[in-house]
Amino acid sequence: MQEKIKVITIGDYNISILKNYFKDNENIEFLKLALDESIDNLNTDFSKRDIVFLRTNAENLEKLLEVGKALKEKEIITVTILEEKLAIENKEVLENSIDTIFPVNKKDDIENLFLELIKMIYNIIFERCYINLDVEDVKYMLKDSGISVFGSLNINKTISKEDIIKNINYPFYNKTLKDSKKILIHLDTLEDVGLAESQVIIEALRDESSKEIEDILFSLRIDTHLKNRIECSFIAGKFREKDV
Repeated sequence: MQEKIKVITIGDYNISILKNYFKDNENIEFLKLALDESIDNLNTDFSKRDIVFLRTNAENLEKLLEVGKALKEKEIITVTILEEKLAIENKEVLENSIDTIFPVNKKDDIENLFLELIKMIYNIIFERCYINLDVEDVKYMLKDSGISVFGSLNINKTISKEDIIKNINYPFYNKTLKDSKKILIHLDTLEDVGLAESQVIIEALRDESSKEIEDILFSLRIDTHLKNRIECSFIAGKFREKDV
């Protein structure tokens, strides 16, 4: 069965930004689940190759956990985004039910982060890349990652490790990748960027993360329409317990 990115909204929640951006995209499916409805009643065929994004309002946390647990039992990877206070206070129960949880500092940033994450994962899985990852690679990196962070950086000149670290941006949550054990990276570069320059970025992120790094995977796409020479986005997860 063909893998898909599925976005499930639970209860009365609108995700028009995402729907407009990915309009008519056959690889992304939008589904709506009522609070009194079972996940098994949704008009879709779930596959273990799917990656499912879950979104609801804060007051529906119990339903979110119920849906996440049901999907986890089916061995389907799940991702959600919550306001920082809700995510951290409920960290243990969330991590038992959902693979990857992204806290945000501001509620208004939730949809923007959803968009950035789905764009990144879509590019890795479905776009043509010079260095490829597939859905199984992405699933492996998201599985049981717990509280995670999204970061990005843009570079327009010859790069050094020092420049890379200075340019990293964490737009949605005030936490760095330090002490994370998993990093999933996607690089977009212009044609004149050599593989060696891309490798400098990978090594810099690895060195900045953890001496106990377990897994780091990256994809690389050549794009002639970039605003910058190199545009990088990454997901860092599986932090040491004391650092979350």
